[in-house]
Amino acid sequence: MKKVLKMTGLSATAALMLIATACGNGNSGKQADSQQPGAKNGADSKAPTEITIISPTYNDAPKNDLEAIQQVNQKFNVKINATYVPSNNYDDKVNVMLASNDLPDVSVVWDITKSNWAQALGQGAFWDLTPYIKNYPNLSKIDPNIYSALSFNGKTMGVPRVRPQDGHESLIIRKDWLDKLGLQPPKTMDEFYKVMEAFTKNDPDGNGKPDTYGFASYATTSPQTYLFSMFGSASSQNGGLLQGWQKDSSGQLTPAFASQQMKDALAFWSKAFKEGLVVPDYAVMKAQQLKDMFIQGKIGMYIGNIVDIYNAPNVIKELQKVNPKADAVAYELSAAPDGKRYYEKSTGSFGQLMISKKVPEEKMKKILEVLDYGNTLEGWKLINNGIKDKDYTDTNIPTIVVQTDAGKANQYPNPGQWIPGYFNKYSRAEHGDMSPEVIKYNHDLVDAIGKNSIMDPSAGINTPTNAEKGADFLKKINDNEINTIVGKSSLADWDKFVKSMLDDPSFQKLQKEVNDAYKAKAGGK
Repeated sequence: MKKVLKMTGLSATAALMLIATACGNGNSGKQADSQQPGAKNGADSKAPTEITIISPTYNDAPKNDLEAIQQVNQKFNVKINATYVPSNNYDDKVNVMLASNDLPDVSVVWDITKSNWAQALGQGAFWDLTPYIKNYPNLSKIDPNIYSALSFNGKTMGVPRVRPQDGHESLIIRKDWLDKLGLQPPKTMDEFYKVMEAFTKNDPDGNGKPDTYGFASYATTSPQTYLFSMFGSASSQNGGLLQGWQKDSSGQLTPAFASQQMKDALAFWSKAFKEGLVVPDYAVMKAQQLKDMFIQGKIGMYIGNIVDIYNAPNVIKELQKVNPKADAVAYELSAAPDGKRYYEKSTGSFGQLMISKKVPEEKMKKILEVLDYGNTLEGWKLINNGIKDKDYTDTNIPTIVVQTDAGKANQYPNPGQWIPGYFNKYSRAEHGDMSPEVIKYNHDLVDAIGKNSIMDPSAGINTPTNAEKGADFLKKINDNEINTIVGKSSLADWDKFVKSMLDDPSFQKLQKEVNDAYKAKAGGK
């Protein structure tokens, strides 16, 4: 996937998935693929239960009379009636429906920490699913931490649209450049800096011109926090407030931007930028430019999903059109100055599926039956990809399929947006073009990352002050980070900014609210 752009704060714009493969409806951890409560192989004697749904789509809207949906209807004696809204307009559409109290039975909700959703939840507009999830064999096997990160006042208010928790932070490197310059993959920050220097100054492409850069990123929330989290600053790109929080020695949550690790990261990157090791357009770079520059041989390293090398356009294939010996490999991030590797563990979801409290209890249970089936490999493949050998064909990886022309015409995999998906911890490390050897390497890489990744403790926390001032706070933080990296501001200026934030009564109020909410979420511990 070309990255999932992620949310750092309550007011951040809801992220868009750019490629379905990396969205992580994955495979590996085996769940109960049968035994859906109440599931029937044929229709029962009652009239079908109509289930209305609103869901985003990333292409044209699929039809509700697809053969795969009809099979689900028959299996559970339901009638699925989904309304699909283009992802770019989705937030606006559901916000209007929420304000008019006109939501359907099931809604895909990207961010419940936004004030309007938090208010609706506080007023009891949606079912509290806490007592019910345990009755569904597949939904109950979703990692409790994923539910926790999406909870509201400690309650499960929806079913997660599951995504992998690790694999979005890896160091993508031109392996052939390393080999040509006699370098090894960097394991420390000193080595990382030396590789950036060599890729910039030692003509790794052999054209005799000083036209390469060691590293590239772009200054929006997700990739920017990559630059900081690798130093241990606990910056959050997914579900945390204001780029993340971390525990101090007393157990209190403190903002990551105020940490020494953040200052260390800014010092490192501002020096690299000043010395010309990072692309000069960093502050205005767009997502697609990053991969384009890598394919064009302009940069030697960037941070991204492990699978990004293989997602369209396939980096290795594109590179080898010009240089048959070109190669790219994903590696672990370099260790921070304290000798440890740091990664942000994703919340493991991209929003959740919430059921309106207008829905009667028995119908709510029927909806959970369907969602439980959508959390199995069988159910996910059927709803997401259609009919085997008609809409898709299998590959050597259970969760990687190839849509046929018929499947593409039916707008698969867009129907899969309203189901939980099938959890696969390795989905950001798998692709149909990979050899078995590469797949094993990537699985091992995910496992290694998972040993050191930590979820932001503020994930899922909502506070009144953040609702009111969070966007302004976040913009100030982002702007000052960028200005420090590109040299518009000094580290002394950064210190003054941090002090001004910590001295701000509104921010102090926010910090108290965050800690109170965290303590409440942890059961008062």
